[in-house]
Amino acid sequence: MNQKYIITLIFLLAISSCTSTKDRKFRDQVSTELVEAFDLQDNRFEKFKVHDVEDDDEEVEEIKKSTTGTTTLKEISKKEVKKKVVKAPSKVTKKKEAPKKKSESSKKKNITEKEDKLEQVLPEDAEDYPKRFREYNKKYKYVWDNVKPIFYPNEKFVLRASYLGITVGHAKLETLPVVNVAGRKAFHFKGSLKSASFYNYIYEVEDWIESYVDARTFLPVKYTLVQRESGQDVDDLQLFDQETLKTYFWYKRLKKGKTKKIEKNEYTPKYFQDSFSALYFVRGLDLKVGNKYEFPIITRTKIWLMKMEVEKIDEVKIMGKWTKAYKIKAETRFPGVLSKKGDINFWFSTDKYRKILKFQANVKIGAIEGELVEYSQGDKRVTMSDIFPGEY
Repeated sequence: MNQKYIITLIFLLAISSCTSTKDRKFRDQVSTELVEAFDLQDNRFEKFKVHDVEDDDEEVEEIKKSTTGTTTLKEISKKEVKKKVVKAPSKVTKKKEAPKKKSESSKKKNITEKEDKLEQVLPEDAEDYPKRFREYNKKYKYVWDNVKPIFYPNEKFVLRASYLGITVGHAKLETLPVVNVAGRKAFHFKGSLKSASFYNYIYEVEDWIESYVDARTFLPVKYTLVQRESGQDVDDLQLFDQETLKTYFWYKRLKKGKTKKIEKNEYTPKYFQDSFSALYFVRGLDLKVGNKYEFPIITRTKIWLMKMEVEKIDEVKIMGKWTKAYKIKAETRFPGVLSKKGDINFWFSTDKYRKILKFQANVKIGAIEGELVEYSQGDKRVTMSDIFPGEY
């Protein structure tokens, strides 16, 4: 073997073995509100700004109705909410003082109406709505019928990423508290990617990705990607409007002093995931050996089909302990000709937490692998009845 090759290989392995916990320390990144960063003037997109969930949704709703629209919920303190409700018109007060009692059947009817709201407003009968999406809407409903969201606020994963046995970076995945987006309560997932310190001499990476998912339907509402790398800066915003079944996409890249901008919008099928939320969506599926699922993924208005199968139960060694895990083989393909795009294997723990333990993605030369090196369970699991009290 070439002596120069051996020396280079030993050098890389030595450097990779020196990666320490400092490479797992991620810079605290304040979420960038890309709706503002892209200066979107259209009022349709104002609703996609993120707000904290208030203690009393009814009072917040009254404030939303009584304000001019220039004031956002984030700017209204709890004290102001109470003050404004007192000053509300008598008509509103009467409605609050003498609420009508609803029977159990009436409550159930309201719940059903809320759940079917998406059905009532679908533009599937529009002439330009893609025929294949109508087929998807029927074909992939079974997947959503089999999902039970797993949501632990403040849960955290840190995975080490390696290529050819060399650690090249770390990824941190976080589950943040429920928020309000587009008039919905939404799950908030965040990912951070950071290159290993030695690899920064070759190419430095520090990226953040966030996905907001409707807590009731587990359909994506908003996706943001911020890339800050040696060779480029990228801002990527994708909004998913469930009322119109449209996705809106804005993109800005600064590379070598040149700026590239893209703005697009396209129809979406009723059921889909974004490229990040799909990881959390899979955790909530019924993972029995032999079970197969297929569903669309939308990235920058383009649609992919994710096909997955629970192959078997493996025993994997993670953080020094042997753990039982579901091995899932996933395959992404373009629709239509279904030309193969790529395979990736995931390992999720078989316990109630469905922890992401490992992944392996095959590339042209070798494979990129990820392995869990830190885990924090976070808070108590949040259920649908916690998010929507009285409805479940």
